[in-house]
Amino acid sequence: INAGIAAWTEHKAGDALEALSKMTQASIYVVRDGKELKVEVPTIVRGDLVVLGTGDVVPADLRLVESEDIKVSEMALTGEPDDVAKTWKMKPKKEGEPEKLTPENCAFSGCSVTNGKGKGIVVSTGMGTRIGRIAQLIAGDDAKPKTKCFCLPDTSGN
Repeated sequence: INAGIAAWTEHKAGDALEALSKMTQASIYVVRDGKELKVEVPTIVRGDLVVLGTGDVVPADLRLVESEDIKVSEMALTGEPDDVAKTWKMKPKKEGEPEKLTPENCAFSGCSVTNGKGKGIVVSTGMGTRIGRIAQLIAGDDAKPKTKCFCLPDTSGN
């Protein structure tokens, strides 16, 4: 039974990583040295200024610095079916208010731009993005030690 569960879990983790790789597009426009260039997504690095438009897939986690009526589908990240309006403006956190899972001034890797345009500075790429971290957790590559659940008998010695 344990071998079957392990095989199924490994299969699902592989599916998650494959889905993550399919959620990105091949190239995107960035501003480097004051010029707008079309580059391959894997060449994007922290600090790049990414140009987003309707139909683009966000290639990395971004902090927006410009936005014009931009909306993003965050269904891949949060499961939210409605498009989310984004802005470059920082909103001060109110006393006692919990931190938002997806701040209004950030766009996240794998999410589709459904409306408008904008520019954002890359803050995380690859497996360092929020969606990459989710994929790591699904794949079981979590660096943190796992805590034991004492509600079931320990069968690790079998």
